Amino acid sequence: MVLQTEQTERLRKALHIDITDGIILAVMRQGRRQENDTKETMEAWMERHVFVYASTPKVLETMKKEFSVSSLLREYKHGKRFLVYRCHLVNRDMMLVDKVTIYLFENTVTGHVEAQMFIEDITQEYLDNVTNEVLYQKDYTLLSLISLDREIINFRSCHLEDIDIKKRKNIPYKKAAELVCGHHIHPNDRERFLSKTNLTFLRKTMEEKGMHSFAVQTTDKLTERYTYYWFDKSENMLLLVADDMTKELETDPLTGLPNRAGFLRQVGEILRKQSDAQYAILFFNIQRFKAINDLFGYEKGDRILKKIVDVLEKSFLKPLVTARMEADRFVAFVDTANLKLDQMNQLLHYSYHDGKTDIELHGRCGIYYVSKQCTLSVSDMCDRAKLAKNYISNQYVQPYAIYDESMKMEYDDNSRVMINLEQAIEKNEFCVYYQPVYDAKTEEIVSAEALVRWIPDKKNPVLPGRFIPVLENSGHITKLDTFVNRTVREMIRKRKQEGKKVLPVAVNLSRMDLMDKDIMGRIWENVNDKKIPVSMFHYELTESAYADITESGSKFLTGLQKKGTKILIDDFGSGISSFSTVRDYEFDIIKLDMGFVQKIGTSKKTDNILIALIDLAHSLDMKVIAEGVETKEQTEFLKKNGCDFFQGFYYAKPMPQDEFEAMLDREL
Repeated sequence: MVLQTEQTERLRKALHIDITDGIILAVMRQGRRQENDTKETMEAWMERHVFVYASTPKVLETMKKEFSVSSLLREYKHGKRFLVYRCHLVNRDMMLVDKVTIYLFENTVTGHVEAQMFIEDITQEYLDNVTNEVLYQKDYTLLSLISLDREIINFRSCHLEDIDIKKRKNIPYKKAAELVCGHHIHPNDRERFLSKTNLTFLRKTMEEKGMHSFAVQTTDKLTERYTYYWFDKSENMLLLVADDMTKELETDPLTGLPNRAGFLRQVGEILRKQSDAQYAILFFNIQRFKAINDLFGYEKGDRILKKIVDVLEKSFLKPLVTARMEADRFVAFVDTANLKLDQMNQLLHYSYHDGKTDIELHGRCGIYYVSKQCTLSVSDMCDRAKLAKNYISNQYVQPYAIYDESMKMEYDDNSRVMINLEQAIEKNEFCVYYQPVYDAKTEEIVSAEALVRWIPDKKNPVLPGRFIPVLENSGHITKLDTFVNRTVREMIRKRKQEGKKVLPVAVNLSRMDLMDKDIMGRIWENVNDKKIPVSMFHYELTESAYADITESGSKFLTGLQKKGTKILIDDFGSGISSFSTVRDYEFDIIKLDMGFVQKIGTSKKTDNILIALIDLAHSLDMKVIAEGVETKEQTEFLKKNGCDFFQGFYYAKPMPQDEFEAMLDREL
């Protein structure tokens, strides 16, 4: 038998064996027959030339059984004349697979059963056949065999340039994994790499799933996938292949453009070359593209996206890199020499025609100019371009905006508001203030409005105009409204329990609250709480809350009114839909917008409008509260014209709860 060495190619041995006597008659080496004058037994010859190279004790046991005299005679007796075996061997730290072919026949002279045995190295052929079943490309960076029993790995192919690994040599598996990890895997992924390549983990995973795959980032910031297959499960041998999947992961499947990851890497490489050119990053999106998908279907929507890519890449911008970030959002990296702002309006308006459909497409674009001194990551540059897009005031006049630092400062402030909300509530940084509402005739306190103040420290209170709009736009206002509602309810409950004076307190609800089943459920529980009179619950809503009101939200408010709760509409007269809101929904009280109140006496027209609003409310059986009352002249005008209640600095400013309660106590 000829076994593979580093220098030799595939070699063969052939034996002529007397099976009946169990002796070797001749050995064929390199085409020459050599008689075996010593009459060496078959068992001894196989022990010296074959069995010694068995890869595992289990392989040795199997080979001794298959190549024994008794086994071969039995096979002959059963009519077998042609036998083929595959043997897994190890020689000089190399994994081998040998094919043993045996032809059995009877010597007509002696009557003995004899055999011709051919032993050939089929390692590469076998490896190719097995790997072809699991490999879909030939450009893999690593291919190796692993013996789980012996805990060794043999690299058949290795293209890791940063590591010196000897091919076709058996080396300890753990040592190889640590070598690859330390020199080839990115530091952020090294711990994960070692855990995923751990032999104990591998054995368990392969037994359960039959395959194991994971991806990590290399020191070159490429993405590499490592996949383990069973090479020969009976021998506990695995096949490991690694392939570079960077391009696969960095390509958008629909357009063929780079995705976000691909854009970040490619632009980063351009910027690292430190060219004299000036660059900019442009972030695009198509207005109301979801409606196009809903109306015409996703197939047509995809065709439109591909056409947009074609238009963009052939435009005057001449993008160095164009990428699809997600959905209908694209980004382009351009030389500023090609960025002609006077042509952007034309670029961002495109008429799509396909013979059956005509669609007018309008895009928006945020622009970030990359300065020579810029130290930002490409990802941060993209974020700034995207942020600029949000500052487009009129997309039909100028559908693009250029980033400046004030945008980031405002964005960061808004982000801090949202991030700090939970913590601020836990630290009691939010406080409920109460502004009394006075009866216009008696000038006695009849109710109050609950207002919220954010006081992280006494010297730096955060104005409501700074955080309320941010929380409303982000949808986080519901948490704050829940806090205010709970605080007011607890104050009323406690004073009622102590026999103290209580008055109705109006709590503001946002449009988001009327979409949130949790807060609506809690308010409904409060209204049904027998310990607090229903008359103590007032809820204020702005006109904007009704613009997006759901059916469940409308039913919720109607249910509250039926229970005896008062519903107020705030800032009445400030919106364009004031009258339609009053027409379509039921209210108990309207609160006149302070803009009208503060202009009392400035013109006859303003005064007449205010008088008309008060008369309209009364004709619809609604009471009227005037907000922002600050002067005696305003109170006299409002009293004269039938306003029911006053709220404003002329009577009382918003005050902390303890001051409000002290005021109520003095009223007794």
